[in-house]
Amino acid sequence: MVCKTMLKALCPAILFAWFLIPAWAAETKPLPDGEAGRLVGRWLIVQTKEPGKPYQDGYRGRPFVAEGHNAFTLIMEYRKDGTFRRISRVGDKETVHEGAWRFSGHELRHKRKESAGEEVMYIRFDNPNQFTSIEVYEDTPDPGLFARFKRVE
Repeated sequence: MVCKTMLKALCPAILFAWFLIPAWAAETKPLPDGEAGRLVGRWLIVQTKEPGKPYQDGYRGRPFVAEGHNAFTLIMEYRKDGTFRRISRVGDKETVHEGAWRFSGHELRHKRKESAGEEVMYIRFDNPNQFTSIEVYEDTPDPGLFARFKRVE
């Protein structure tokens, strides 16, 4: 009799846990492993370099300024779930693009929601708070652009 009463009390709890745990586990994704995990966070562009030229604290003669009336910058946010947000600021105008990212070896691929193709960059971590990228412009004669990004809080 005691066993039947305990079994009746425990059955709903067991069934609840049985169905709840798989639903919870399916919604959480682990932090990417290795190099990809290092990319998760918010990054600010600090320097660019065109092939054959030195690094500059801006792009084509315009200095990087993160905020304000003279803003001119690029911020990348990489999330654990494989999504990203690109925020570009030019003056008082802010443009936001979102999509998915993949990182394998040194190759970083961005697939924006509103774009049919992928953007490809090759990156190297200079230290935990800085990486250097080489952006490749596929299907164009442009040789690409080197950029340095620093982690921001």
